[in-house]
Order: sequence, then C-alpha cells, then structure tokens
Amino acid sequence: MTLVALSVVAPGSAQLIAGHKKTGKIALGVYGGLIGIALLVLWLVPLQDLAGLAVRPWLLTAFKLLAFGIAAAWIVLLLDAWRLGHPPGLSQKHRLIMIGATLALAAMVSTPFFVAARYATAAHDAVVEMFPSGQVAAASDGRLNILLLGVDAGDGRVGVRPDSINLVSIDVRTGEPAMISLPRNLENARFPDGSPADAEFPRGFSGDGEGDESDYMLNATWTYGEENPELFDGPSGPGPTAVKQAVEGTLGVPVHYYVAVDLQGFRDIIDAIGGVTIRVNEELPIGDKGRVLEPGLQELDGYHALWYARSREGSSDYARMARQRCVIGALVNQADPQTVLSNFVELADASKSVITTDIPRQDLANLVDLALKAKDEEITSLQFVPPLIVPADPDIGLIHDEVDALLSGDAKPAPSETAAEEPSDPPSEEPSEESRDEPADEPSEESDQPSDAPDEEQADETEPVEMSSACSYE
Repeated sequence: MTLVALSVVAPGSAQLIAGHKKTGKIALGVYGGLIGIALLVLWLVPLQDLAGLAVRPWLLTAFKLLAFGIAAAWIVLLLDAWRLGHPPGLSQKHRLIMIGATLALAAMVSTPFFVAARYATAAHDAVVEMFPSGQVAAASDGRLNILLLGVDAGDGRVGVRPDSINLVSIDVRTGEPAMISLPRNLENARFPDGSPADAEFPRGFSGDGEGDESDYMLNATWTYGEENPELFDGPSGPGPTAVKQAVEGTLGVPVHYYVAVDLQGFRDIIDAIGGVTIRVNEELPIGDKGRVLEPGLQELDGYHALWYARSREGSSDYARMARQRCVIGALVNQADPQTVLSNFVELADASKSVITTDIPRQDLANLVDLALKAKDEEITSLQFVPPLIVPADPDIGLIHDEVDALLSGDAKPAPSETAAEEPSDPPSEEPSEESRDEPADEPSEESDQPSDAPDEEQADETEPVEMSSACSYE
C-alpha cells in the first residue's frame, strides 16, 4: 500500500525504495522536470501568450502525445509499484483489494491527462478544419476589420444570402472594437475602385431596371458572386469575396477577413457555452402559434436566442439588426475563459459545422491576443438605417464620412448606442414557462417572411433602432 501510494504522489519513488534505483531516478527526474517547466511557464508566460500557443496545430499535436505518454508511463509505474509489493504474499482477499485500489488510482492520475489530450485534439481539429492556410493580412491605419455574416441557405432559399451583416473593426494597439451594421436590403452597394465588379457596376450593384429588385440587394452579392466567379477572384471564394468587396466599397474601409455563421447552427454555439443572458425590453413573438418571448431578464438557450435574433413578426429589419448586435455583444461578454474551457469540446465541435472563414491559421495567435484586448473594451456601434440613410438609395459619401468619424474617434456614439447596458431590474427574473417551452416551430425564414423579399406589414422603418430599445445584457 505504501509503495502504491508513493507512486501516486511522486512516481518513481516506489522503484527507488525497492532497489530499482536507475528506474526510480529517471522517473523522479522527469516528474520533477515537468513540474518545474510547468511552474516556470505559468509564472513567466502571460495568459495571452499561452492562449496564442493553444492555436498552433503542431504544438497541440505535441501536447496531445506528451499527455498520452505521461498518462501511460504513470500507469506503468503504479502497476510496477504493486508488483514490487510482492502480491503473492497476500491473502486472496487482500490481493483483490489491492488490485482494485491500484486500478482506481491509475484511473485517477491518468484521467486529467486524457482529458487534456481530448481538449488538445478538439482544438487541433477545429483549427485545421475551420481555418485555412493563407497569407496574413496587414492592419490598415492601425485597425483590423473582420466581416461577420449570419448566412441562411435553408430549404426554399435561392443560394446563400447573408441575413446579418456586421463589420467589426478593432484597433490593434488598444483593442478598442467598433461594430458597423449594414441592412441586408441595401441597394446600389459599391465595389472597390478598379475592381472587375466596379467596372461591371460603375453606379453601384443594380440591375438597371432588369430582373428582380431583391437580386441586387446587399445580401444577394454572395449568390451573385457564386454565379459570376470571373468578377471575384480571390482565396476566399467568389461568394464571400463578393460580399467583402461590396462592404468594402460601401463603407470605404478594407475588409481583411470574413467569418460566416450558419444561422441554423448558431443555436448550437449558444448551447455550447451554456446560453446567453439578455434583458429583453419588448415582447417578441416566437413562431406563428401565439407564443412570445416575455420582456425581462432572460437566460436564452440556442433555440430562443436564434428566435430572438431572427424573429420578424411585428418588427422591422432594423430592429432585427439591433437584436442581432445585442446577441453578438452578449456572446462576447459572457464567453469568458472559464465558460469556454468548461464547454470547450462542445464549442469546438459546434463551431466546425457552422462557421466558415478565410482567417488563416498563421494569424490565429495574433488574433487571440487582439481578442483578449478587445474583451474588456466597450463595443461602440454604428448602424446605417433610416433616417441616417435610405437603403434604396444610400448616400455613399455620407456613409464614408460616418465610418471615418467613428473609426478615427472624432465622433462618439450616444450611450444608448454602446453595447454595454446595465440591467435596471435585479437578475432574479425567470423566463415564463410559455417562452421556455420548446415549440415545434423552427426559427426559419419560411415561418415569417422570406429574407430576400421586401418586408410588408412591419413596424415603421423610418426610425432608427438604438441598442437600448432592443435589449441589454449583463
């Protein structure tokens, strides 16, 4: 019992005591060296650098092999310690007790290493499958701009059409983030000067009276790019490149990367982190059976968060834009390292199936560092909705001026336009049973209105929708 217990505390000590000095010294030396290295790394290496190392595939593979090796070696040393105790000299009852105790201790000491290896495998697979190998983009004017798209390619839809279009611009020095939202029904989107698409559409993305009007809205650029790949050459693919170029030309700032999230799979990501807490300020219909999401502090699972972000009944596109920005802000705010780690495997599995991006894995370490900076900063936002612009005929010069003012710090948004609202009621309210029941309705566009058709019978779309009028989160 003493030899086995010593092997749990200090592997190799049982062999050293039992006379197998060479084996014992090697095992104790390796054990002490690993502990020393781990303590030095934790002491000397900042958290953001450790997080950056966790997205390097070769390092994740090496860590996984090391974890398996340590677990296997420790199990062997425990079993050898049991052998050195001369089990034939024990009674049958005591031998069975010692066998059970040794196996239980072997499982106890090896489990953390197998869990660590599982995490490393999930991280490795997510990095390799989600992020391509490519060229790292250089920041422009000290900012990195990432386009966030919520895409929907469900049944009955023609091609892929982004339902949510937001550009996140992050100051690479301070980490200060800004979010710029464009309506999906924006017409006459511009393309960058000198691009093939600009030559094709010198007056903006328009059919010049030919074809369906919805075929030339901003959310139709992905499908148009897929149908006309010769105009949108690039490593991201013609569809994403078309959207990136349309947003770049319309806002007047470069788009370095894009991240597209399949809206039907978005619920899996929310569920993977345990849901999000959002204060809903207005009653929101769920489906077409009279169910509603009640106002108040709500802990939304993936199903209800998706309905919250997409529901259109009795609402406008611009109210939806505000709710979607609120969900993004809540997700960023609540996905703290502890939550991410405790749900890491589920989150990695969900992300692989619902996220596509052109962010190269070579840039992940830098982006992790940038994300940790941005995590503690307030997200300022700018949404291009009436009366600031007219989506059917937007003033591109005005859009460029507003974006320049926001990103240069010359204009500060009103407090209600920031993404950090304090709840006014104590966080003790529970969502009603009606809103928590899992209805059969799925939050698809078919259950409301097609996202590529003009919205009718909606709320007045001539008024801007500020963040605080939609929701707030903790």
